[in-house]
Amino acid sequence: MSTEKHAALNVAQVKFEHNIPKGSRSFAALDILNEAIGKCQDNTIVALTENDYEQLVVLLGELTEVVRDDEDHLLTPLMLFVFGLIENYERKHIPELAELDENRMFQ
Repeated sequence: MSTEKHAALNVAQVKFEHNIPKGSRSFAALDILNEAIGKCQDNTIVALTENDYEQLVVLLGELTEVVRDDEDHLLTPLMLFVFGLIENYERKHIPELAELDENRMFQ
């Protein structure tokens, strides 16, 4: 069993325990998110690196395959969270993508 410490809202630290086999995709997904997000003392998300972004894009693809159109799927919130991280990174670091999205909205 892995034990990790995670920051909680207005709480110093809580322990998060999970029983996920090390070789599973779920463990890999948690590991990628843990590396990419990392919590600061004030519960803000640290800036993503290009490597974090690339890993999150792959993770989003895998989550999309699992979740599909099921809005009630257990992993839907995680998929939307990862999508938001990717969208924010692209808006900041790849402005041409943001412009393309805006242009598509007005067509």
